[in-house]
Amino acid sequence: MKKLYIFIFLIFPSLLIAQTSFTSSITPDLSAYGEVTNYPGEGEYQIFLDTQTGILDKPIIVVDGFDPGDSRDIPGLYSLLDFTSSSGSQNLADLVRAEGFDVIILNFPTYLRAADGATVDGGTDFIERNAMLLVELLDIINTAKAGNSPEQNVIIGPSMGGLISRYALNYMESNGLNADTRLYMSFDSPHHGANVPIGLQHQLNFLANNGTQPIAEVQPLIDSFLKSPAARQLLVDHFEAHLQSGSSVNFDPTLTLPQAHPFRAQFENNINSFNSSGFPENTRNVAIINGSGIGNSYFALGNNGPTVTNSYTVINDSFSVPAGAFTAIVDVEIYFTPAAGITSSVSDIGISLFGFEVEGSNANSQSFSYSDGVDAAPGGLFDLAALTGDIAAGGGTAGDFVNALQIDKFNFIPSVSALALAITDNEIDWHHDINLMGRGTTNNTPFDNTFLPDENEPHVQLTENNVNFALTEILTPSLAIPDNEMLVFKLEKNPIREELVLLTENTSNANIEIIDVSGKVVYNTSIVLSNRTVLPMDLASGFYILNVTSENNTNFTTKFVAN
Repeated sequence: MKKLYIFIFLIFPSLLIAQTSFTSSITPDLSAYGEVTNYPGEGEYQIFLDTQTGILDKPIIVVDGFDPGDSRDIPGLYSLLDFTSSSGSQNLADLVRAEGFDVIILNFPTYLRAADGATVDGGTDFIERNAMLLVELLDIINTAKAGNSPEQNVIIGPSMGGLISRYALNYMESNGLNADTRLYMSFDSPHHGANVPIGLQHQLNFLANNGTQPIAEVQPLIDSFLKSPAARQLLVDHFEAHLQSGSSVNFDPTLTLPQAHPFRAQFENNINSFNSSGFPENTRNVAIINGSGIGNSYFALGNNGPTVTNSYTVINDSFSVPAGAFTAIVDVEIYFTPAAGITSSVSDIGISLFGFEVEGSNANSQSFSYSDGVDAAPGGLFDLAALTGDIAAGGGTAGDFVNALQIDKFNFIPSVSALALAITDNEIDWHHDINLMGRGTTNNTPFDNTFLPDENEPHVQLTENNVNFALTEILTPSLAIPDNEMLVFKLEKNPIREELVLLTENTSNANIEIIDVSGKVVYNTSIVLSNRTVLPMDLASGFYILNVTSENNTNFTTKFVAN
């Protein structure tokens, strides 16, 4: 079937605009996760040719991420590339297509597997299985490239799509397969794991599965979202790992420290097994994150509500629930995880009849001594309405619960996770000060370039600034930068506005030179560099090249955008 697609495309390029379904020819071994029989994945993709030549010769592949129930189809994924700029509403895919690039969107739909009749939710399936679909798609696209001088691919992986892309590229390099890819862009991806507040997990699971008054509207959220293979692989603290033996709702009081599902350790072992770095080594790797890069907190409600702190109150309320001929009272409390070294309640729920509690459950959480709780850490923010919207729509107790929440978002992808900051002694400080050397986590990152906003933003939100960063990486040719130079110098932010901040591991005398796109030197100075050197800038908006030459003849060259 793949050869037929390629033949049709080469003869009639415009015909392969339609959405195409395909099956991976590689079946990953998932037996370590308890899968008795291994099956290949099934996916779908669509090619949006450029608006200049209409020839597939400069592919940019966008890989979907975590998507329970396939709520984002391919047109929906295309529209997720919308952003608001100073010129109004724009779309990243439209911009690159106008520059001659072809956009291919890879989606992981819900499908009925013919081999065993199982319904598979591709958007929450095992990362390894979805990664093999990207391997297959790269083979299809690389074979179908046309034109006089087709270019290497660019892969953009938003959210879990960044891990799927990373795994696929690692796999191809390790197995001698040619990905023909020059740029891998991770977009707010959970390289050190994702977070859903453990108190919220405990509470929702109790509401869905308690023996007195279970709420049916909550059950799909537990089964389709939290118990999915991908959630088990990604969440740094997972409710199933806390459950008492024999109970479906009660937490073991001795397991107060964060506990990941066993799937997480297995996935970490798998994705890091291909090479020493755990990241593709034949591509330029860059990262865009949505969490604050300067440690700013986020607000509980809107953009100016209360500041979120450790142990923040998520909900503290009571509801009346019809229970046959009687009325039950449900008391609920949820809090964020506590400060470092502290143990406190994160969830307490009780169901009472005639003033007596008939069923209840509580959960305590303890933060490690080296890090405040993950819930209040800087990171890409998850909109609670996206998690609880269907529950609220059902009304009743579930609707009352959602309406009583005192917060509308939580830290989903911690900044240190999206940056894949190096970890020492297996300790992750979720509140690590990225500008300074800190506890447990260092500033070393596997990415060649990064974009870090000052304020926490919604997860995978495109902005004018991070789009400019992406366009800089996509549109300008790669610069040959030895790996050892990347360890010596780094830009703190890119794009820049009124200052350029250069980070270095060693102080030294250096010459700083900035060149615009016409080749004109617009800035030249010799200074003594500190670990963090701030250079005031008054540059016109546009693309620039920075050259740094230190006194020991170490050179650093990179691209940046001024806004």
